[in-house]
Amino acid sequence: MSPRPRSESRLSPAQGSRRSEGPPVPLREWLADLWEGRYVILAATLLTTALGGFLAWRAAPVYEAEALLQLPDKKASNPDPSFAKVEGLYSEPSSADAEVEVLKSDRILGQVVSALKLDLAASPRAAPVIGAALMRRRPDPPSLAVDLLDVPERSMGNDFHVTAGADGSFRWSAPDGTPLASGRPGETLSGRLGGAAVRLRIRSMAARPGQDFLVRRNAVPACIASLRKRLEIAERVKDSNVIGLSVRTDSPAGSAAILNAIIDQYVRYQMEKKAGQANQARAILEARTQPLRVKLDASEGRLDAFRSQHKAVDVSREADSLLEQSAALASQISALVQKRQEVLRTYRADSDVVATIDQQIRQLRNETRQVESQLGALPATQQEMVRLSRDIQVNTELYTSMLNSIQQLQISGDGDAKSVAVVDQAMANPEPVGPKLPVQYAFFAALGALAGIGLVMLRELWGGTIKDHRLIESELGLPVLVTIPHSRTQEAHAAAMDKNRSGPHLLAVTHPDDLAIESLRSLRTAILFSRQAAARPGIMIAAPSPGVGKSFLCANLAILLAQNETRVLLVDADLRRGGLHRYFGFDDRQGGLSDVLSSRTSWPEVVRRTGFPGLDLVSTGSLPGDAAQLLLSPALDGFLAEASRVYTHLIFDVPPLLPVTDGTILGTKLGTLLLVAKSGAHSLDELRLCEKRMEEHGIALAGCIFNDLKPTGLGGYRYAYHYAYK
Repeated sequence: MSPRPRSESRLSPAQGSRRSEGPPVPLREWLADLWEGRYVILAATLLTTALGGFLAWRAAPVYEAEALLQLPDKKASNPDPSFAKVEGLYSEPSSADAEVEVLKSDRILGQVVSALKLDLAASPRAAPVIGAALMRRRPDPPSLAVDLLDVPERSMGNDFHVTAGADGSFRWSAPDGTPLASGRPGETLSGRLGGAAVRLRIRSMAARPGQDFLVRRNAVPACIASLRKRLEIAERVKDSNVIGLSVRTDSPAGSAAILNAIIDQYVRYQMEKKAGQANQARAILEARTQPLRVKLDASEGRLDAFRSQHKAVDVSREADSLLEQSAALASQISALVQKRQEVLRTYRADSDVVATIDQQIRQLRNETRQVESQLGALPATQQEMVRLSRDIQVNTELYTSMLNSIQQLQISGDGDAKSVAVVDQAMANPEPVGPKLPVQYAFFAALGALAGIGLVMLRELWGGTIKDHRLIESELGLPVLVTIPHSRTQEAHAAAMDKNRSGPHLLAVTHPDDLAIESLRSLRTAILFSRQAAARPGIMIAAPSPGVGKSFLCANLAILLAQNETRVLLVDADLRRGGLHRYFGFDDRQGGLSDVLSSRTSWPEVVRRTGFPGLDLVSTGSLPGDAAQLLLSPALDGFLAEASRVYTHLIFDVPPLLPVTDGTILGTKLGTLLLVAKSGAHSLDELRLCEKRMEEHGIALAGCIFNDLKPTGLGGYRYAYHYAYK
């Protein structure tokens, strides 16, 4: 023998404190709950998977086009320092992040929308939900191409109607169905809508007569926003200046056309930007060139006049060296002064960058003063000759540098305008990229499984039914005498009784080693030990509601008690719908308890021999109109007194306690009351109400039988372990 389900060795009224919290639920029990709810989880998974398949079938295919751009790298420093400084003002190295934002800007996308007429939309009118999907799968789906739709701003976004005619013509109607005009593709139609002029031109139309199209013009900002959502632009590799572009639409050719239009508009924007910058820089430099030319001419004139006056031909070698140094220092100072002005546009005057430039200027000016002091030692004629020659040399260098800068800007501007390289043009890809059926099926299947699990968990948490007998003990203080596992063999017996098959249907007889019968033997042991403690005869087995298996328990418990060489009388006291007679193969209920209580016959005359030694049966008899009133008959007391002298055990199968009062009446007359609770069929409130109703009439529940404990499918039963003879 192996351990049996939990049972009490004696029957006694429920006592003990009640706790507000039940026992903790281990992981195994959660897994058991999921196994029991597997059909709910499976149904939810199949339902959502089917929904995902329908949505994928209904969705329009999505096509993607890709393109690749390469931005210019950062420019190497120009060998001409003067040009490098000037060019730095107007030309900055390309930044990939900045250019990505330019590609997504309203300016670029707005021009694409206008160029490709993306603000015009035309679609065939179809049946709701599945009409568009069915139409796409036709061998000749209807199509309409619109060249022009000029409507007032208040009508933008509204659907106009174009209905195909029998001879290639069409009829144009307003959103409210008012006819506007009729014509053929290629013609520009005009009409009046609310006092405003409207125009329409259809490029082409392919449709059966009577096909209706919805045509509308959307606001450009809305089209730009929609296009930006479908557009992906990003640098492929960090700091590579290579930008990838992709767009998804419902047309392969449309995707490629949109990307190529974006590239064309971006290249044009860069060309206009570079050309404008170069022109602005040239204008500034040309404005500065004329004064330098005037200064150069004036300095040359002064030198010629000085030579003529003093008959000076040239400066000495020493003076010539000082002249070169002075001119070079003057050029460097001029360049630093210009650089300082440029830097002040970005940095403050007290910044480190400006301070460094100021320090360099002071150093060069100190060197200039030293050279000038050396020049002061020369004769006056030589000094003036050097000064005039230095002016000519400095002005000549500045003028020449300015002309070179203008020429370099012209070359740089033309080169930079074409510096954006289109590595890959967008091409139409006939293979759709979506919807991806495997991914969508997997997603919806996972979603359905999670939803099913959630439903099962919610049902277990808030469903209110008891599946753990420990809750009865902890919450109600009512001892659970035995747990009865579910029996598949008993399911077959129940089906046979429903079909009115002849013969006994007793599990204790046909399958005495069934786990349910093993558990009932534990209850039999407890009853045998407690027989002397009962103040009144009789055992009443009741339940809160019908369909919990109390008749099965009564019949098989009676068989087990009779096998112990005791005399047992089984009484079907459910005078409303009792059916104990069917367990023993009797076809009718005639001649039973109702006849005894109504004094139509004596009780020995209604006792039926069941064919099992020591066990007799009293069926319900004819079902009365008022069962509760009949149970109040004094004949019941006489029946109990006389039968208890003849039989060792009287077992009463009574109606449910909550719907009717029959059980309460019988409970006041019988010695032991056992309450049957079916796993997953009752709430704590139902059992608490049964206990309260019994207490109000002075009836103490001796204990609870926890019935129909189903296996978890994980190799065992909930909250109990069962063994059987092998």
